[in-house]
Amino acid sequence: MRRSLLGSLLVFWCLAGGVGFAGEIAVPNLAGDVLIAETFSHTLKDGTVVWHEFEAWPRVMWTADTFTMRIEAHPGDTVFLEPGTHDAAVWVFSPGITITTAVESETLAQIRTLEVDADRVTVERIAVGGPQQQNPNRSGHGIEVNRKYLDRIVIRDCAIERNDWTGIHIIGASGWIVEMRIENCRIADNGQDGMDSQKMSRLFVTDCTITGNGWANAHSVGVRIGTNVESVVLEGNDISGNVNEDIIGLD
Repeated sequence: MRRSLLGSLLVFWCLAGGVGFAGEIAVPNLAGDVLIAETFSHTLKDGTVVWHEFEAWPRVMWTADTFTMRIEAHPGDTVFLEPGTHDAAVWVFSPGITITTAVESETLAQIRTLEVDADRVTVERIAVGGPQQQNPNRSGHGIEVNRKYLDRIVIRDCAIERNDWTGIHIIGASGWIVEMRIENCRIADNGQDGMDSQKMSRLFVTDCTITGNGWANAHSVGVRIGTNVESVVLEGNDISGNVNEDIIGLD
């Protein structure tokens, strides 16, 4: 079943509660700060609406009503974005969902930044990138993976390019990632590392092109294997032409 959400109807549909079953959510346009979560508020007996809080960078806590757009999604749902550029930063707090471009085409949906704060999320056929530092509400990283909230994540067939900072960056002061898979992605021309990793059991990077990263920082590399990464599989990749080193931390 497809759920099509247009303009302001998107926020209205989400606030009204939506439908609690797995399905497809078509989003024609994203703009501003976007929250994807299962619920946004609850109502007290006296009718007072209490907005839920979300720990999302760069603020310590955001309440749901401070986001520009809110998309209700539940485990098993797929959120389809239309191809083309969306001037949006996206935070994902719904576990077990997929976020992807709507149709099979050469043009991907492009967003500014993406932070994943939920377990077993798949990010597929999405472009993430563009200068961010001038906007205080947006990270300079491309995709941020918050180990505080997730055990497993898949990033597949994506383009993570031209970010001010790291292309794929691990965040969170606590937590442990069981498995992280980066498959068939282009991670290029980011100012710091192409990608980093830390505190995880298994890291798989397969069939990726990782090049041109590190132009903004003399210590940046293509792939950084950080602390407490127990198992690393690098297969079928082109990791070359990064400004400093291509891979660090395997020894």
